[in-house]
Amino acid sequence: MSQDADALFKQGIQEYQGGNLEGAKSLWEQALSIYRSLENAQRQGAALGNLGAVSQALGRVEEAIAYYKQHLSLAQDVGDLPGQRNALNNLGNAYSSLPDFPQALTYYQQEWVVAQEWGDLLLQGQALFNLRQVYKVMQDRDTEQRCLEEQWAIAKQLLEKQPQDILDIAQQVGLNPLSDFAGANLAQMNFHYANLGGANLSETNLSGADLSLADLSHAQLSHANLEKAILSNANLRDANLQYANLQGADLRTILPRADLSDANLEAANLSGAYLQRADLSRANLAQANLSYADLTDVNLQEAQLTGALLKQANIDKANVNQAYFKDNPKLSSALKQHLRDKGAIVE
Repeated sequence: MSQDADALFKQGIQEYQGGNLEGAKSLWEQALSIYRSLENAQRQGAALGNLGAVSQALGRVEEAIAYYKQHLSLAQDVGDLPGQRNALNNLGNAYSSLPDFPQALTYYQQEWVVAQEWGDLLLQGQALFNLRQVYKVMQDRDTEQRCLEEQWAIAKQLLEKQPQDILDIAQQVGLNPLSDFAGANLAQMNFHYANLGGANLSETNLSGADLSLADLSHAQLSHANLEKAILSNANLRDANLQYANLQGADLRTILPRADLSDANLEAANLSGAYLQRADLSRANLAQANLSYADLTDVNLQEAQLTGALLKQANIDKANVNQAYFKDNPKLSSALKQHLRDKGAIVE
């Protein structure tokens, strides 16, 4: 009889995948009946979960909830933690779809407890993601933020156990790299080749991080800490780096139209950087290396360039009004006069 039930179960999967939802539901109901007669709790749970899913796909959410509750009760009776977690997750999702967020919250909270009892860090992260979405809808910002912090703690535990791609780990625990990295402590992390185009990284601590060859185009990095970060060959096109700390950073890369106004670029390496139309107004470029940099149409108004290296940088094509130059080796007398004529302060 068990083989008959298994055959019905598999046939139901084929019908479901083929779009015959009612047919799949009928086959799983038959399989469930046999599993019950055999008192096979694990297979009953699988059938009940599938019946809930197909009922929900048919738009019968209340019916789906009834199946999920049967699955949960069965899993609790036999101490099946994976089954409990699946049933609780399904119940939370079903109530969210109604939408009944207080009920969804109840089941997601239970899912979080079961995931902790089970000891599976990935499932804990996913449970926290579910909770965070409900708290967001319910406008409980403080608890939503605590859930996010817990997710980050889990992500870092996983990285310590098995170092790998931070983006992969983050996504596995329910973190969104485009929105959930803002304000996080990601110092010394490896983001080599990472796709963070358009990401919100405002106030993020990326000091010492390896961002070489990363896509950071249009990224929000205002007030971010990028001290001594490696950004060589990264794409910073149109990135917002206002007030960012880039002291000692390796910025030998492309930054066209990047907003670096009021940024700290002291001793940063911008040798050969492509900075066309970037905004460096009021930026601190003291001791920075700008040799061979393309500064065409760059806004350097009121920037601090004491001790900056400007060997063969086309500084003459930049807006240097009230920019401050002092102790700049290789700056010819003719170029100094040209900068003065354009409003720069040159000593």
